[in-house]
Amino acid sequence: MNILILGSGIVGANLANKLSEQGKSVFLLDDDASELKRLSERYDIKTIFEDPLNPTFYSNFKTKIDYFIAVTKSDEKNIITCKFAKEFLKVDKTIARIRNQNLISDENKSLLIDSNSFLDHIISPEWEVANNIFEKIHMPGAFFSESLISKNYLLIGMQSSDLFKHQSFEEIKNFFSLNNLCYIGHTFEDESFFDFKSISKSDQLYLLIKKEYLKKLIKFFGYKDYVLDILIIGGGNIGQNLSKLIEQDEQQINLKILEYDKERCDFLASSLKNTSIFHGDALDQSLYDEVKLNTSDLVITVTDNDQINTILSIISKKRGSKSVFAVVNNESFSSFANDLGIDVIINPRELTTSRIIEKISEGSLLSYHSILRDNFLLYEVKYRNELFENIKKSNEIKHICTISKENIQLSNDDHIPVNNDVLILLVEAKNSHILEKYINDY
Repeated sequence: MNILILGSGIVGANLANKLSEQGKSVFLLDDDASELKRLSERYDIKTIFEDPLNPTFYSNFKTKIDYFIAVTKSDEKNIITCKFAKEFLKVDKTIARIRNQNLISDENKSLLIDSNSFLDHIISPEWEVANNIFEKIHMPGAFFSESLISKNYLLIGMQSSDLFKHQSFEEIKNFFSLNNLCYIGHTFEDESFFDFKSISKSDQLYLLIKKEYLKKLIKFFGYKDYVLDILIIGGGNIGQNLSKLIEQDEQQINLKILEYDKERCDFLASSLKNTSIFHGDALDQSLYDEVKLNTSDLVITVTDNDQINTILSIISKKRGSKSVFAVVNNESFSSFANDLGIDVIINPRELTTSRIIEKISEGSLLSYHSILRDNFLLYEVKYRNELFENIKKSNEIKHICTISKENIQLSNDDHIPVNNDVLILLVEAKNSHILEKYINDY
């Protein structure tokens, strides 16, 4: 598969690297020569230094391109180049990153795609992040959660340090069995383990669960499944989108936004109905009493600065906030954030990359997820007999379970996968190319 990506920023570079690792032939297009040189030395990709708004480039391009993905910071450039790609390159599918909130409203998004045959998919990182955070709000105790493509299933990571204060090992084992829970693995003191019998010594526990059992799981872990008071620090697109979702929620939540820009505050006050807007610098500690930082059930930092989000999350936790979420793009920050008391890290780069790959997945691959401190990858893959036979022979790939007819069948059960089943596979990140080669073959 040949893929042409426009934009060498954070999302474009990460996407190019991930797709290249999966065995795709990737071309990265940009008019920033120095950035392209840096990325070509780091990743196994082909770089193209060219003006992306020059139609002649597309008409003269000789390689057959299957997918064109435009992820620059300019909506206009992304839309126009998708048209060029369809018209001149005859690509099968186009994907455009869109930031303008008016363009990606439910009504306008459908209109934009329906009225422009050259646009197949629209991705909004801000909406992806907002939806991901909103999903996590109702999962206290969960530091990680991502929905699978397979309907009604959720991959979830739970803080498990207090679990054995309330239940015995046998009670936990029975609960998992009765509620069709699949244990994937756990961490203890930064090491990963895959023996269910040893979960009494665990910091973080990864599970696969049907969404209908989520509330029972949260209660079993000893958490309350609601929050009453939320403070969002940062009133940009993520903060605005998240606030809209919370306002539509059936649960009554006291919602506040703290934003530095006065003009943006005025806009938020006019567009949000049940949210209190506070103007000020989040690093100004004199504001903390006014926004009731110390009594907030949850503080969510969504500014466009990783360092600020991390610092504010630490301050919020030390000041008494029960839980803190932080949006962090930099992987070096996210790797130690939990050690600093930050409960949930949301990585927009990884989230957006994962969503785009889901859009272009062909053949067997449905989705993939980085877990266990990013040392392992969990794959959701359509069953194919030849693929399954290769997996059984591999020492590097672990078949965790099979999703079959709305139930989870553990790999040690008598169930033999059949067509329409979905395999859940685990592989160490450094060996992911082995599994991806098998997947690409089928």
